[in-house]
Amino acid sequence: MVSQLKKQLMMILLKRILFVFLIQQVALTFCNVDAQTRGSEIIYLQTDRTVYIAGESIYYKLYVLDAVTKKCSGMSKVGYIVLRAVNSAPTLKIRVKIDGGMANGSISLPDTLTSGVFQLVAFTGFMRNQGEEHFFHKELTIANRFDKALDFKLIKMTPKDSSQFQLTQLEPKTKTDKVVYGMREKVHVSVGKTNSKSNVSVTVFEESAIPSTYKSIIDVLKDSAVIQNRTQVLNYHSPETKAKLLRGTVIDSKTQRTIKDAIVLLSCIDSVPNLQYAVTNSKGLFQMLLSDYYNGKELFLTIKDAPENQKWQIKIEDEFALSKKWNPSLIAENENYKEFIVKSQNIVYINKSYQLNKEVNKKPTIEDHFICPEFYHCPVNTVFPSDFVALPNFLEIAVEILPQLRIIKEKGEYHAQMFNDFLREFDIHSPAFFLDGVYEDDINKIIELGSDQIKKIELIAAERAFGDLVFGGVISITSKSNEMINSKPSSYSLRLKNDKLNEGGNLVEVNPTTNQNQNIPFLKQLLYWNPNMELNGTDSTDFEFYTSDNLAKYSIKIEGISEDGTPISTGTSIQVTNQINITDK
Repeated sequence: MVSQLKKQLMMILLKRILFVFLIQQVALTFCNVDAQTRGSEIIYLQTDRTVYIAGESIYYKLYVLDAVTKKCSGMSKVGYIVLRAVNSAPTLKIRVKIDGGMANGSISLPDTLTSGVFQLVAFTGFMRNQGEEHFFHKELTIANRFDKALDFKLIKMTPKDSSQFQLTQLEPKTKTDKVVYGMREKVHVSVGKTNSKSNVSVTVFEESAIPSTYKSIIDVLKDSAVIQNRTQVLNYHSPETKAKLLRGTVIDSKTQRTIKDAIVLLSCIDSVPNLQYAVTNSKGLFQMLLSDYYNGKELFLTIKDAPENQKWQIKIEDEFALSKKWNPSLIAENENYKEFIVKSQNIVYINKSYQLNKEVNKKPTIEDHFICPEFYHCPVNTVFPSDFVALPNFLEIAVEILPQLRIIKEKGEYHAQMFNDFLREFDIHSPAFFLDGVYEDDINKIIELGSDQIKKIELIAAERAFGDLVFGGVISITSKSNEMINSKPSSYSLRLKNDKLNEGGNLVEVNPTTNQNQNIPFLKQLLYWNPNMELNGTDSTDFEFYTSDNLAKYSIKIEGISEDGTPISTGTSIQVTNQINITDK
């Protein structure tokens, strides 16, 4: 009886052990899959056209999708777009703000661009972990409007076979009220229901004979399936879940070794002292969050307490960097396409001559909401040198009107100490110096500033803790004419311009009714662009636009994603002519 009970207990124990083992194996399998796909992203960029004349704008809509669910990703908040020519460095670098996995805007093409084929590359910082083959790539043709020879080469199209990948997709029927339209006539378009709420972008543009490089969102998702089957995770980049991350390294320029535990300080010119800092890790790497406050500002970086006998330097990672130049296969035969490009050049010339491009772009109103990373929020002692007898330099100012500050000269260098009101003695820690809001790493750089250059001085005569950093007080100098700009940076300091967010345009539509003069030409190759059309999923969605005097065939392309992660790609075409028959319906 006892032995039988023991056998039953052993069987129960073995079953439990086997059950736990199976659960562990399933969990490990899930973790391995999750480690490869968790957080990975797919990016799709729709543009209003594929052929442009230098000086025009590229209108775009950016979708960032979760690689597993195919829904709009809520992770990355920053996207990057690069425009580059064949075998060349980037021509344009664009940073965009992603909201709910989407962004839209416009890119102004410089008038000076040389005619040729270009490539648009779009990605997020987090996608660098997957490798550059995961980035979005799209080819464009751009011609200079003064180029008469047009002897550049075009891209040799090589179709990809992704038919082995099955993809659930929606292709709602798109109908127009007619097929053939006259000049300056209203077009009604109806997009069929999708059974799910969706966000799509819509473009109506003139078709060209130039080999098409148009990519649908379905093409991109199929391409990503091909790539994901053969990729491995590379160097890790943190996702930019709030704003841009400034990444860099501190190295010894003499030995090229990386420096760990170095303190990197960042500030900008402003009316108030501002600061943030980061400490390098074991590989000498650091990163800082650049909120909207830093958009378009000049960044001042320095290393706190950098040793004088070593050659420490700050190296900033280029967030737009691409490891390889673009070198596609090209073909020289472009005689069949010159007619379209010459026509496009003439339309741009006419529109510029009559100033007909002013009304087409309806830009959204964007309000700036940012918080300055102020160094202190406490009462300060403010001194205005103009209230006293003019003094030639800061040393004299400290002696005569700043009794809290003591400046000592040792071995030809000046050093400062601040009197601590609480301890009733001079603090052993050096005070923090700011000039025009920027942290100054050396008092010797401001020692020559006198009453004629200084507007005001703010002092805190108490030990100041900022995170893990401790300063023996604060001296903030505001100059009369931004003297910080003229201050010479140390060898361990760095200045760089932070780019601005691309805010671009929103809805683009032409309306000939605003111009009652029929003698003024009304020529457009882009009739309509809407980057944010909402489909409610239950009913069809209607929109309308006008044709222009440009007689041509136009494509209507609709791309987007539904709430459940199903891609949407549909479209149709219309013809604009000056010969309308009663049967053209």
